[in-house]
Formats: sequence, structure tokens, C-alpha cells
Amino acid sequence: MAETLREFLKKVENLPPETLVCVAEVDEAFAANVAQVEIVEDARTQSRKADGTETVELANGSEKVVVIRW
Repeated sequence: MAETLREFLKKVENLPPETLVCVAEVDEAFAANVAQVEIVEDARTQSRKADGTETVELANGSEKVVVIRW
């Protein structure tokens, strides 16, 4: 399920500032270093699946999203 920035910040609020940030596939046993964090102002949620995953178009919308690229 998609997580809001508020939920994410609550989870990490007590971590030391030098804590590494990485991303990983849900079903994979590896992680990748974050290459870029981008805030997209005009994203659009295209579809929400029963398993909680979403498809987000990074243009043509009015939603703000945080994109972590690896």
C-alpha cells in the first residue's frame, strides 16, 4: 500500500542523520543505493491494484509525489 510522507517520517524520526537510505524490490533480497530523490508536483495516480500497488504517471496530474530513483 502506498505510504504518505507523514507515515514515512514517523517511521524514521529517531534514526541518526547519517543513516543510509536505499530502495529494494519487495520480493528481492538486494538493495540499491539511492541515486536521486525528486519531488514531482504534477503526478497522477493511474491505477490502484488489489495488492496495494499503484501506478503513478509523473506528469499530467495534480498530485505531489516523492520519487526515489535507483
